[in-house]
Amino acid sequence: MEQDTDMVMIQDILTYYAARLDEYLLKKYHQPEGIAEVGFIGNGAEEKSCKLIVSLLNIERETSGGISAPIQKKTDGYVRLVPPLLLNLNLMFAAVYDEKRYVESLSVLSDTLKFIQTVSSFEFEGQVYTIEIVTLSSQDINNVWTTLGGQYYPSVVCKLRRLVIDSEEMTGAGQISKQPDIKL
Repeated sequence: MEQDTDMVMIQDILTYYAARLDEYLLKKYHQPEGIAEVGFIGNGAEEKSCKLIVSLLNIERETSGGISAPIQKKTDGYVRLVPPLLLNLNLMFAAVYDEKRYVESLSVLSDTLKFIQTVSSFEFEGQVYTIEIVTLSSQDINNVWTTLGGQYYPSVVCKLRRLVIDSEEMTGAGQISKQPDIKL
């Protein structure tokens, strides 16, 4: 079974950014198993990972680039041009540490904020992405942590911008067709 390449792209981007964050944090914190990784922030019964976890909270469509689908006339009819899908990823960076290491979790989160400020844009596979801190209301924070299982960890929410999904090629029944024709 083939994986959807666009969803793998989300995994790849998050893994890449977390790896760069991990390199930065390992200069200050000597933790052989690493400090930053992509993962689920939930209330599990297992032991706390004592890591900075990068987790996808939400995907939202960026509408500032327009969302219309223009139609182009061809000799044998019309073609609907599908615009690229522009997305923003809402990410949570949470210091998931046990209670005895709470002060260390605050330090790791502070250094994570320094990294986010310093590396506010990055390039991955030829595409430039930006990342910025998002301010959530107390109610929104409560809703997020309730959804995640009720256990709060020191955290910050960021928006990763400029993910472009452009499916110029559509697949169906084993065949690939470029820009499907639509007769009007």
